[in-house]
Amino acid sequence: MSDLHILGICGTFMGGLAALAREQGLSVSGSDSGVFPPMSTQLEALQIQLQEGYDPAHLNPPPGEVLIGNALSRGNPAVEAVLNQGLRYRSGPQWLAETVLANRCTIGVAGTHGKTTTTAIVAFLLERLGADPGFLIGGVAHDFPRSARLGSGECFVVEADEYDSAFFDKRSKFVHYRPQIAILNNLEFDHADIFDDLAAIERQFHHLVRTIPGRGRIIVKAADEALQRVLAKGCWTAVESFSAEPGVAADWQGQSDAEGARFALIHRGQPLGEVSWQMRGRHNVSNAVAAIAAVAAAGHDPVEALKHLAKFGGVRRRLEHLGTVRGVEVLEDFAHHPTAIAVTVEAARAGAHGRLIVAL
Repeated sequence: MSDLHILGICGTFMGGLAALAREQGLSVSGSDSGVFPPMSTQLEALQIQLQEGYDPAHLNPPPGEVLIGNALSRGNPAVEAVLNQGLRYRSGPQWLAETVLANRCTIGVAGTHGKTTTTAIVAFLLERLGADPGFLIGGVAHDFPRSARLGSGECFVVEADEYDSAFFDKRSKFVHYRPQIAILNNLEFDHADIFDDLAAIERQFHHLVRTIPGRGRIIVKAADEALQRVLAKGCWTAVESFSAEPGVAADWQGQSDAEGARFALIHRGQPLGEVSWQMRGRHNVSNAVAAIAAVAAAGHDPVEALKHLAKFGGVRRRLEHLGTVRGVEVLEDFAHHPTAIAVTVEAARAGAHGRLIVAL
């Protein structure tokens, strides 16, 4: 019998929860309809028993608790078995909030785009600054051996997703997290399978804003109309703005060319320094500026943070350089939204310096 059985364990988020549970000393097992690398190998290395499919037999003997991923719904054989057997169950976000985030300084990174990269940058900077943060990143960051860890420091950095929590909890995941520091990266219409329109997503973002304490900090992208509407519904927390767009005023500004391989950081008109780094594109400069603002809100020196950024290794499938063959550079990117595709192509074009670009 395991302490915890996770349904949908090979998703990045649920797999991260499995890693955190193992670090807490719990025995963990899991089921999924797609058990394959890289998540399966990461989980097996943590001595987590993986089972293919959602056979109710996977729940015998009954585990202490079941975490149910948001991809599962009523009618799923394992879900029906959990309900019929009266097993204890929670959503992944609820378990994370109650088991890991309690009594931590939570830094939540929300937004339609850039969550994974920004979360990875915040965690990396805190690590380099000696803060030993906990984190849950929704991707594979090159600077860490796995996507989630508890850490011994005060801060826990979490990718704060607006997608719903579970079939029995249709609130956005991030409503559970109650961060002290929140990055609101941007906001556009997305997830048309669960949201009717942009206003419905804005409502969920305002639910997040309602949970942030007055002593905390909200770091918001300047000139984002949807986020301004969110804050106009009510805000009880100090707000700082950030931008990497030319001509857009903000508390924290990153100044670069379109390629974004080098940028200057300015805080309320005061230059803090410049850095060259491995990432490309103004959108990634924006992610970095937001991350530094969050690290500063947590009490760290932004000038030191900026220096460490030069060593940031990036995230897999985020404009990742795979190699160069016969003079042809190969990049891989995860962009799956029109805006994300546009900024990715813009960054690639700026870095190509006139060379032909072929997009697949």
